[in-house]
Amino acid sequence: MEADRIIRQWTRLGIAFNVHPFDQTPDIERLLMDTASVLPKMPRLLPACVSWLTRYYRLVCRHRLAGLAAGLGGTDASASLGLLLDFAKASANTDHFNLAIKLCAPTQTSKPLFTVDRLSEPLASLARLNSSPIGRRWGLWCENVELKEDAIRPLAWVMEHNPTLKWRAVFGGNLRASILEILSADQQAGQSESLLARRCHATRKAVREALDHLEFCRLVLRRSAAGKILISLCG
Repeated sequence: MEADRIIRQWTRLGIAFNVHPFDQTPDIERLLMDTASVLPKMPRLLPACVSWLTRYYRLVCRHRLAGLAAGLGGTDASASLGLLLDFAKASANTDHFNLAIKLCAPTQTSKPLFTVDRLSEPLASLARLNSSPIGRRWGLWCENVELKEDAIRPLAWVMEHNPTLKWRAVFGGNLRASILEILSADQQAGQSESLLARRCHATRKAVREALDHLEFCRLVLRRSAAGKILISLCG
């Protein structure tokens, strides 16, 4: 079941849900996409995920997230993602999610965020009355999020159980981290700098400068082939 898989993945990342953790480290950006899709049916995800993002936003590759967010178009999932990131932005007082938030769109018709509140007009009216400004901004009425800090495991636990998050932490989720994650998830993304730039939702100049640093650190390799610059991970 999709919802169970999402809960288990967040458990692997350090949210203390009472389930068995996923058997491998999740793809955080894609997990956020999946979470946005199921959020209306799973109210408990909102405070838990906002709490995790507030503490560990540096583990999210912000440029890769923006590239994925751009693909959601004007869907309800786009609004849900924008709302989730907006709450985290406010809570952590960070601009880390600004690029992705700008690529999300509010719903065309305002309604309660949670499907349970859409079951009757009195419930919907109550959700509208009690909605936070962030909920109104995205057209998804919901109350302010109360953080669940005691439900988030410490960094030492997260990194011990997810050692592959190392470079995300080292680079603070910046463009260099996004490049490494994109190349790891899809080798075809390294067929050209322009393709990699599109995946990162960044300029070629910014990607080239990031690649200069990554190549200096011996984390990526660039080579010429058939008039193109091919990029791959080292090792």
